[in-house]
Amino acid sequence: MPATLLALFAIWLLLTRRLDPPALIVGAVAVVFVCVAQRTLFREHARLVSALVVHPWRSLGYAAVLTWRFAISTAYTIRLILLGDEEGRIVALPLRLRHPIGQFLLLNSITLTPSTISLLVEGDLLYIHWLRARNAQGDWATIKETLERQMLKIFREEAP
Repeated sequence: MPATLLALFAIWLLLTRRLDPPALIVGAVAVVFVCVAQRTLFREHARLVSALVVHPWRSLGYAAVLTWRFAISTAYTIRLILLGDEEGRIVALPLRLRHPIGQFLLLNSITLTPSTISLLVEGDLLYIHWLRARNAQGDWATIKETLERQMLKIFREEAP
């Protein structure tokens, strides 16, 4: 928590660019309030923060996979649109990730990749709208599986 306090206070100083006592006091109070509120409201997610800090390589691996999937999906989407061969479809895929924050991150990561929009997690199913070539199989399983595999490593969950 001291590192978080110092980091937030440094951000406060950079944003306000003031060193007069009232500004410093308001900044210190705000930083302490945010840290205490975060610790109180999100106590059950402390394992996530420690996993990201203790094992940063897992997070970097996930970022690398997401970047690669983003590049491939962008090229695929450009090709579909230029050829006029796109067709939308909603698919339901089984979800192995159980941690709610992990599911949230996976949902948003899939939405960030072009040609995809995550719609809903319901039980153990993930609903996604996918843009694909007309009369062809989509690559939704590949994108979801590569991202989910990396997310399972971050949350130290075993793949079923």
